[in-house]
Amino acid sequence: MAGPNLQTFLIAVHLVMARSGTFPALKSTGLARTPPMGWMSWQVFRCEVDCEAHPQGCINEQLYMQMADAAISHGYLAAGYRTISVDDCWQNHQRSEEGLLLPDSSRFPSGMKALGHYMHARGLQFGIYSDAGTGTCMSYPGSKGYFELDAHTFAAWGVDYLKLDGCYDNTTGYMKDYPAMGAALQASGRDIVYSCSWPAYLGDDESTKPFNSMVSAGCHLWRNWVDIQCDWSVTDRIIEHWGQYNDLMAQTAGPGRWHDPDMLLIGAGCLSRHEEQTQMAIWSIVAAPLIMGNDLRNVSKESMNILLNTDAIAISQDPLGKMGTRLKSADVTRQVWSRPLAGGSVAVVLYNRQAGSPAGVAVVAEHKACSNAKAMGGSTGFGYSLQSCASAVAADSECSSGFFYYSVSYNGQCKCALDHCANRAMALPYNIYKLDPTAPPTGPNISVHFADVGLSGPVDVYDVWAGTTKGTFEVSYTAHNVSLHGNSFLRLTSRAMAVIVE
Repeated sequence: MAGPNLQTFLIAVHLVMARSGTFPALKSTGLARTPPMGWMSWQVFRCEVDCEAHPQGCINEQLYMQMADAAISHGYLAAGYRTISVDDCWQNHQRSEEGLLLPDSSRFPSGMKALGHYMHARGLQFGIYSDAGTGTCMSYPGSKGYFELDAHTFAAWGVDYLKLDGCYDNTTGYMKDYPAMGAALQASGRDIVYSCSWPAYLGDDESTKPFNSMVSAGCHLWRNWVDIQCDWSVTDRIIEHWGQYNDLMAQTAGPGRWHDPDMLLIGAGCLSRHEEQTQMAIWSIVAAPLIMGNDLRNVSKESMNILLNTDAIAISQDPLGKMGTRLKSADVTRQVWSRPLAGGSVAVVLYNRQAGSPAGVAVVAEHKACSNAKAMGGSTGFGYSLQSCASAVAADSECSSGFFYYSVSYNGQCKCALDHCANRAMALPYNIYKLDPTAPPTGPNISVHFADVGLSGPVDVYDVWAGTTKGTFEVSYTAHNVSLHGNSFLRLTSRAMAVIVE
């Protein structure tokens, strides 16, 4: 809690700047030169404030202290995940009489400055949450009208990272309010990384979003689009959104300004191992912030190995700061993503979005649908992964034939055949499958041609997930039997380039 002298100072600053209506000119702060890495509470813990009923999962100081301890003991801090961030619902529902933000005293009895000190004493950074509007998304006090006061309050608490959401504001307000908080942070006397949710509230079309204005507002990173959820179909939509707009977004990405597709689900129990590897690989290729959304106390060894993979993190944190993109292709089921790296190497992800099937599911026909079918789980059948679709079909007595059709690109739609699917129609987004307990997992071969990513042979190919060199190749490299929703994550280095460098 701020003492009387500090309160008086903060209030005076707020009144002077509010009356003048002016802010210090924004400058390049030199912060976030590589994509920020850390952990944030929202994805798993949301706004759980009943600590009596949920003592291990409520938003209180104990939770963040335990996450800080886990970040250190499990090696996340050493790997580069430096920031532990408090999300919504930490506040008291009312400001103080002087207008200051206050933490909920029953859940944060030591105060936020003490929590920040706990982080700093362990070599971590302290992140906090507020909103550009009059209230946060969960209806706690927002920062609108209090930007200078709140910025100086956060600085006094030792905050290193601010996520500023956009609920209870509007498109006109964003143009004034995000710059106002950016100016206030830069005038606070403390270096604070500024994460803006501004573009997430501006719709689907990235080409209409004022990214240069966000840079001018002092934003170091910004949430572009929909909230990620504990579900592969949402993760898939986000990846496809990035693939659609990445050439445009790459023009405004770079050191100190990053596009943010939202938190990592790795270790949260949402995704398969192959899907977790794909999220880590794509986020690293597109130079996205690596903000974990899991319970650090309970992450499996398999997921931990993905999060702590030093080669993947090195690609994410590459000092060149170039955002990677998806190569243009008519086949969106088998994708090639690439990112140029410092020193001339290129990182590549060969990603199997939709081809093949998991164990126990046989592919019957591609680009077709069964004519006599019903949607699973309701009127639309949306929101399934192929694996969860197969499980739903297996559990439904009306689907006894075992035939079904599915499309990941059409909102994860799942429909089962009410007969043996003898009548089939052409339907480009769909494949027909059949439950078959003897069917092995299948996947396609996916190739990268070195010329397509700016390299010439001979090229050394390094496998990021295996941690081994695959060999030296002249024209292209092919990954065989890439698992459904999985990937081959590679670092390519031209020997011709190495000779020039030497």
